[in-house]
Amino acid sequence: MKTWSIVRREYLERVRTRGFLISTVLVPLFMGLIIVVPMLLSQSGGEEQRSIGLIDPGRQVTESLRRALDEIERENFALVTINVERRSLADGVAEMRDMIRDEAIDSGVVIDPDFVNTRRAAFYSKSVSSMMLMDDLRPALNRVLSEQRFQRAGVSDSLRVYLAGRAQWERITVTAEGEETEQDEPSAFIVAVTMIMILYMMILFYGQHTLTGVIEEKNSRVVEILLSSVPTSNLMLGKVLGIGMAGLTQFAIWTATLTWLSGTGFSVGGFSLDGSLLTPVILVSFVVNFVLGFFLFAMLYAGVGALCNTVQDSQQFATPIAMCAIIPVLLLSLVIRAPDSTVAVVLSLIPLFTPILMFMRVSVQTPPLWQILLSWVLMIATILAAARVAGKLYRLGILTHGSAPSWRTVMKILRQPD
Repeated sequence: MKTWSIVRREYLERVRTRGFLISTVLVPLFMGLIIVVPMLLSQSGGEEQRSIGLIDPGRQVTESLRRALDEIERENFALVTINVERRSLADGVAEMRDMIRDEAIDSGVVIDPDFVNTRRAAFYSKSVSSMMLMDDLRPALNRVLSEQRFQRAGVSDSLRVYLAGRAQWERITVTAEGEETEQDEPSAFIVAVTMIMILYMMILFYGQHTLTGVIEEKNSRVVEILLSSVPTSNLMLGKVLGIGMAGLTQFAIWTATLTWLSGTGFSVGGFSLDGSLLTPVILVSFVVNFVLGFFLFAMLYAGVGALCNTVQDSQQFATPIAMCAIIPVLLLSLVIRAPDSTVAVVLSLIPLFTPILMFMRVSVQTPPLWQILLSWVLMIATILAAARVAGKLYRLGILTHGSAPSWRTVMKILRQPD
């Protein structure tokens, strides 16, 4: 019962604060802004106007290129024609280079005099970021080249339209039962990435809460009063459980709000909130990965907090723990490209990476049930091992004061018998 009293104290101490209320509102709002603002900017034509110098001997492609850019919706491109009719091509290129250097234009394109046959075009830019303009120009110039060749070959307009046809794609998702279903894949991907970021931030945020909470109680000597009636293992467990329940409370609030908004048909920036994307598999996976991931990191943070007297002293030990949560975020793109590859499977089974990587695999392409269960079993085994290590650090360090311990001191503590 005393352990549950500690759980209740830790839980209420956090959910009653202004910081809890503010973060409950601001975290989903911040994540929403990251998603919605780019959509609104793209719809409102908020992209920066880019000027592109064009040297086109004989004006072979100028007008066709303008039309092609309009057709692929590149209204933010402004073509600046550099005339070379009464001078050499080299003089025109020199002028264009000067304009790029003086930032009169962002980049430049030089069309080969025999472009239809040689297919050659040169792209000039000042910075690496401008090179991305070439990727936007390439499909438009390819379209112009096709049109010019069709015209030279005498291909009729009807045949030209026929040959320029493009495939019409239809997205169909195959469920685990082999059934077909329609799914808004972009929305599903956005929801998955958003939940990954929330999971990542919650594990680190509440793990740091555990560390700072232990240090504050240690410095205020409150822990000495608590240890007079509660064993160290119960105190650490109660603190971890109470803080973890506060995190689950936040997630419950966000889920309920999302479900309610999706029921009202809420939509902004072309993105509609669809509660059906939060399937039972995804919700259960999120909760389990958060609980297990939080326990794993919180145990380690609690042990570190017991050893140190200030947050600054704890950074040398807390940084490697935080890196174990950051590394899987950096590996997300690898898992997204091939969620069932051997590398993705192995990485998602590493306990410190499992909360992030396994949840991403579940979100994009649900893996076999045995892999999910195996990852949870491995995490539970790692949590038990971490609890033993953290318990030893907590028991031996919670009442100690003085300078921050060294890595050698920590290893000496860990080698001591239980």
